[in-house]
Amino acid sequence: RTVPNPGRGVGAVLNRPPLASGSSVATWGASFGGMAIETAPQNSFAAVAESDAIWRQEASQERFDADAEASSLHSLLHGSSAAAVAAACAETSSSVRYDAARAAWPAAATADRQQLGGAIRQVVDALDAPHLKPSGIEKRLLGGTHAACLGLITLLNQMSALSPPTSGDTA
Repeated sequence: RTVPNPGRGVGAVLNRPPLASGSSVATWGASFGGMAIETAPQNSFAAVAESDAIWRQEASQERFDADAEASSLHSLLHGSSAAAVAAACAETSSSVRYDAARAAWPAAATADRQQLGGAIRQVVDALDAPHLKPSGIEKRLLGGTHAACLGLITLLNQMSALSPPTSGDTA
């Protein structure tokens, strides 16, 4: 049994040498039972901004399909994806916020597809936020990205700020 030796750090307690200056965590990890610790690649702000610009350019080329987006929203709120939404919101501690957002825009349950699609488009366009399209939210949620429920909450909250659209608002 190794007894802690004040002044020599964790290495003394673990019976390992302390991390020498200039050596990497992976090197130290290798000396600690052979476990190397991988570090994440470094992303600069410029690289992230470039990647975002490419994604936005691709997203802007997609045609907005009001009917498909309304269908996806209906699936998220009332259909086959509703259970995934509930699980994702529970996983992200967002269930209360989700319930409040749903209650804030009850027209989502009764609006026809063109009205619903028009309201979705107004939010997506006003916020320059193609990631808030229900089709994308649904795809991410079903793919296991729980945080996508936060996008759904944002979409519903923003839709509630709008007056109910007319079917002519989809152009």
